[in-house]
Amino acid sequence: MARARTWTAIRFTSSNMAETDGLNEAKSQEIDQLPAFSIPVVELVSNSSNVHTENSLKDPWQRGTAIERNNGWISAGCVSKDIVHGLYSEADDEDEAENDEQPQHCSLIVLHFRFDPVDLGRRIKKVQATVKFSAINEDDDDPVVDKIAPDGRFWVHPTTQKETMTVGVVGKTGGTVMGAELGGELKRDKVVERDVTDAGTVRGAIETLGRNWGKPNTASWTLLENSTDKTGAPVSLRASILVRRDSAINFQAHFTLVVTPDNLTQAQTWFKSNPKDDPILYKVDVSPTNKLRNYNKETIDDDGKHKLVNNLGRLSLESAEFSDITLRTVWRNAQKTT
Repeated sequence: MARARTWTAIRFTSSNMAETDGLNEAKSQEIDQLPAFSIPVVELVSNSSNVHTENSLKDPWQRGTAIERNNGWISAGCVSKDIVHGLYSEADDEDEAENDEQPQHCSLIVLHFRFDPVDLGRRIKKVQATVKFSAINEDDDDPVVDKIAPDGRFWVHPTTQKETMTVGVVGKTGGTVMGAELGGELKRDKVVERDVTDAGTVRGAIETLGRNWGKPNTASWTLLENSTDKTGAPVSLRASILVRRDSAINFQAHFTLVVTPDNLTQAQTWFKSNPKDDPILYKVDVSPTNKLRNYNKETIDDDGKHKLVNNLGRLSLESAEFSDITLRTVWRNAQKTT
């Protein structure tokens, strides 16, 4: 007996087509929102999009951690190593007893930045860090950034490699025979060798941000990797800032970090926004933290209120305790035999 075949007809109605078009349009929008390699930089934020560094409600002054980010591939942050409020007393000033002017109040802030890949195959190509100072109250005068360290442009991990180039050299020969010109071209290749030097760089600068008038209010540092060997930007930066300020006016600082990772990490990192951290609030009548050294050795009385550290302007901010750059740290004798 022959079996009868049954065919089922499927018809696409206008409602089916509209639904299909809607799905295609939604899918297209979803694809457009996916991360792409064209992302120039990544503003590093925490895994939770609403997490940022806040001041404590019980004690909002001079918190230790300025900013901290970790997205699972790259970790970046900044902590305060020392905070000292006192008097400037420049190195070429006369003794205060012989100086008719009022002593200039200032504050020293020592920071430690860390930029670490935390996954295999990740690296950081560029870091931009800015610290912008302002008065807490708009009617008060802003602090003035007087000195920073490192200040200027520095090479880090310079490398030299030989580069070989092949250059084509063309020469012409010719003459005249019976009034006719005869000629030809001679071609040969010339090999040229040269030494090419490259290095990572760290640049520190005093700038004015957020306005086009007044004295400098910002310290900034830019760290770049050696583009030849691609070993990443320095992983650690200790930096110092000396600001001049009014004697009894508290102030604040806003911290910003922008990290440019390798292309793979850029493509895999996708965030909707970068939440703003609370500014660090500095209270000028607080005693020095004394983490790097004992600043209390040179103090004077401030009308019986509290001790003021003197001669902060005479400190050498270029010394290792106040400024340092680390490309990588190698643990000696890490390999052991038994």
